[in-house]
Amino acid sequence: MSEQNQRIELARKPRKCPECGNSPVASILYGMPDFSEKLEQELAEGRTTLGGCCIENDGPTWECSHCKLKLYKK
Repeated sequence: MSEQNQRIELARKPRKCPECGNSPVASILYGMPDFSEKLEQELAEGRTTLGGCCIENDGPTWECSHCKLKLYKK
């Protein structure tokens, strides 16, 4: 098991979490989203998660919907 403070950088979104092996891995949506029916469905299915209204230049890009591991794009 990796340490929580370890930064994992990947070239593209993985199909499964590199830590726990579960899927889906959610894309993190930053900013003030427009809550549509499509977004609500993606949130419910764990394909998208909300990252907050503050957009960081070096924030994580993806998050495991099971163990909440944060993943960064290279």
